[in-house]
Amino acid sequence: MKVLWKVLLAGSLFLVPSTAHAIKVPVPIEGVNFNLGVNVQTHMSFNEAGTPDGRNWATDVYMRRTRLVANGDITKYFWFFFQVDNTNFGKYGNFTGRMVVQDAVVAFAPTGSTGNNVLFIDAGLIRVPSTRGTITNVNNNFTIDGHPDLIRGFAAAFFNANRTTGAELRGWTLDKKIGYRGGLFLGVKPSAADPTLNPKSNPLVAGLVNINFLGSQEGGFSYESLYFAKETLLSVSIAGGYQSQAIRVTKGVTDFKTAATTAFFELPFSEDTELVAQFNGYRHSMGTGSKDTGWGWSADLGYRFKWVRPYGTVEWFTSDNCPTDPAILSGAAFSACNNKAAGAHSADSRNFRAGLDFYFNKTLNHLMIEFSSNHGQSGWGPQSITAATAGYVPVSNTNPNGTHQPIDTVLSSPSYKSVLMQWAVVF
Repeated sequence: MKVLWKVLLAGSLFLVPSTAHAIKVPVPIEGVNFNLGVNVQTHMSFNEAGTPDGRNWATDVYMRRTRLVANGDITKYFWFFFQVDNTNFGKYGNFTGRMVVQDAVVAFAPTGSTGNNVLFIDAGLIRVPSTRGTITNVNNNFTIDGHPDLIRGFAAAFFNANRTTGAELRGWTLDKKIGYRGGLFLGVKPSAADPTLNPKSNPLVAGLVNINFLGSQEGGFSYESLYFAKETLLSVSIAGGYQSQAIRVTKGVTDFKTAATTAFFELPFSEDTELVAQFNGYRHSMGTGSKDTGWGWSADLGYRFKWVRPYGTVEWFTSDNCPTDPAILSGAAFSACNNKAAGAHSADSRNFRAGLDFYFNKTLNHLMIEFSSNHGQSGWGPQSITAATAGYVPVSNTNPNGTHQPIDTVLSSPSYKSVLMQWAVVF
């Protein structure tokens, strides 16, 4: 452990950045604004029991996000946003990934794009607004990567980073007291591999409403987890999504249904100090016997003093128990539901995270150092190291019978620690 902290200290010095700058491209056309940006997030991670033999801390350095961004507006009625990303480049020594188009949005504001009551009509490749978490700025999450372990049911084959093609209405009203967005999205489609998924090609319906009780957080394309506020902010959002026959579980094909709520509170005491807190609640219904059908929540608390913010967070998810009524679930489906490796409760989570966020230029240039205790499903720790991603699965050296078995994510397994550093720069 002493060796780990020496490496951690050296790594933090290596990651300390310089000041970030914005780039505005002059366009010789009246009413046209064009901006170019680069978003780089470098990660250095240390995972307990993460080596193949499960006996040592594993170290990894990679590019969590490498984004090129173009955005702007054409008069006050049209707005666009285009972004390519090279996600997790170099993670586990894998440099085969290449940039893909991650966002491509055009928007029309019939009454103008600024003001206290604004309506946008968005279309393109869009983040699904099924929870505030999916539409929060990735450079301003409460923790290093937010709470992705609590967002369930978005199959990677159809949703690239919780995105899909679609059209939505987005905006704010009542003098920015209510923000909203929602629409119809492509989501899951039938394919040659599985034509029984969404056989009628029904769209995904998703949306969010954010009610601002104190102050306002409206006016941007994304929500934030820290506003460096000058007034008290308090809001509650309600969100959800539905798509017919879009999920395959042990019992067969079923509907995708998810609901979420977020309470956000930011209390500034001065320009230099403020308290910020957030609570997220989730209900996922992904079919009887699914490991992703259940309840989840997270609670975040942080305090900013000038340019540093200590924070702590708890994540919790538990799936529904397998029904014992044979009329609901029986035979092979009942056995699959009770399977330790893939059945109900195989993806439950009990994670604790605590860290420090150092703001060199607010969230345009900041360094986060985060400690995690990972129990169950987690994006950090040896639980996240799989044959598909790393080429190996760590083995546990803590089994009561003394044998080495692959580390799994069930709560009956031990919890494992990890340390993660992120330097995020936008310019």
